Amino acid sequence: MKVTENSTYRLMQTNLDRITNDMFTLRNQGATGLKLNKPSDDPGAIRPVLTTRTQLNENARYLETMGQTGDKMAATDSHLSTVENVMVRVKEIAINAVNSGMSSEDLSTLADEVDELKNELLASANAMIDGKYIFAGFQENTKPFTENPDYTPADYDINDLNTWPYLYHGDNNPTQLEITPGEFMEANLTGNEVFFGITNEIAASGTPPYYQGETVTSGPLTPGALADDVRLTDGAAPPATPTVIATIPGASFAPTGTNYAGQVADLFNLSGGGLLATPVPSTVDLGPLSLSGFVEGAGDAYNLDITAGGSTISVALTGPAANTDYNLQGMAFALGSSTNATNVTATSGTLDNGVSYDISSGSLQLTGPTDGSEITLTESITNISGTAAGGIVGGNQTVYGTYTIAPNSTADVGIDGTDLAGIGISIDTLNGASGRMDLFTILTHTSEAIRAGNVDDINGAGGSIQTQIDNLEVGANQNRTQRSSLGSKAARVDTAMLHQEDAQIDLKQILSRYQDADMLQVFNDIVQKETAFQAALNVTSRVSEISILDYF
Repeated sequence: MKVTENSTYRLMQTNLDRITNDMFTLRNQGATGLKLNKPSDDPGAIRPVLTTRTQLNENARYLETMGQTGDKMAATDSHLSTVENVMVRVKEIAINAVNSGMSSEDLSTLADEVDELKNELLASANAMIDGKYIFAGFQENTKPFTENPDYTPADYDINDLNTWPYLYHGDNNPTQLEITPGEFMEANLTGNEVFFGITNEIAASGTPPYYQGETVTSGPLTPGALADDVRLTDGAAPPATPTVIATIPGASFAPTGTNYAGQVADLFNLSGGGLLATPVPSTVDLGPLSLSGFVEGAGDAYNLDITAGGSTISVALTGPAANTDYNLQGMAFALGSSTNATNVTATSGTLDNGVSYDISSGSLQLTGPTDGSEITLTESITNISGTAAGGIVGGNQTVYGTYTIAPNSTADVGIDGTDLAGIGISIDTLNGASGRMDLFTILTHTSEAIRAGNVDDINGAGGSIQTQIDNLEVGANQNRTQRSSLGSKAARVDTAMLHQEDAQIDLKQILSRYQDADMLQVFNDIVQKETAFQAALNVTSRVSEISILDYF
């Protein structure tokens, strides 16, 4: 093949261009430290690089928000430390006030100091970080606590927030912090928890009692009259010399209607009894509905009446042709097709009389109305073929609801009587909502008791100094519990930050593997390319010196 000088020159120019482009690429990598500066550098690395960069950005956001939250938690703990110091100091003052040798002027001085400490408590309750109130829940732009201008000691009612010495204007929603994708945790404490001692769950209901104690659920109920009175006592049951706070007269209990559980619950809701009773819906598992020998064409049918609250829902299984086969699926269809049934799915729903049904577990389960009304079941078989048999577990029956009872204050309540089994309970003492109190009320009552010199009269001003000394310890422990909870949350944030920092290191290593240049290798390649470039120039210069005259 004939090689012309033009071909030689073009070949040399192409090699020089290639070497120049390679040098430009290497010098760019040396200047930026990256081997991936544009998509064409490595198309296969684009997706993992972009994904990793996105994850790094998310990681940085998590670290930033958790760092800010950790700072707020530290500041919050500082304010809780102030609260504890206030409670401890007020207790010291109250103990000092018990000294009978003090004059009314001395007691007024001590009460004034308690009032100043109450103002210090208010300042902590209204603490701000970055211009936001830290104990206001979601209402962080609203001052959470203010003095109640309508407060009077005589009108104070533990079950009426509007009669308390201070009012809360925040809400019961703690801030949620996302520490990893999809994992959230509570990042602060609400004012109703810390200072009022009201749990967020109870605060969300918006209804008293705000201090609900130990809850007990009754056993199965046996309808009938009570043979003996039920006594509610202050403290252990039965005490040697019980202090009866209320009596439920058994002779006057004559249950009627279709809600026995609700009527028993009403017995314990009498005024002054110190208890809150709530009906629990009746429940029953009726098994897999074992039916056999039913012949559709013969007119066989299985019939079930479900009665609650005086209302009866009747269904009949007549066979596959009517979509009411003689099995659970047919029963679910029949129940779901009943008049005014709601929330109907293929396996569950709610009947017009308030009874809910569910067959998803492989058996027919019924739950009664929320008011505790009993469920009465009546089944029958239309046996035309002469072979139809079976039905629900237990056959015709009445299923009664139960109820829960709990103290509606911080006081313990004893239950005593000789016929308690008939209402599903036994002799017991229910613990009050100990450990949760309104700190502002404690300090207010302490000041009132000290100013009046009321040492031990629980019916006198402030409920007595001795009572408030006990309450001050309860309040201090309540604050310590909240500090402990905050500390646990702060520790979880610290752990999550360490995890995110480790993840950040891993992500940077992944990103580096795809986009970072090996600088030592790059500089070696640059030297090699520069050497090759110089050599190419030398060859080019020699070739360019050749002339046709050299051949004459």
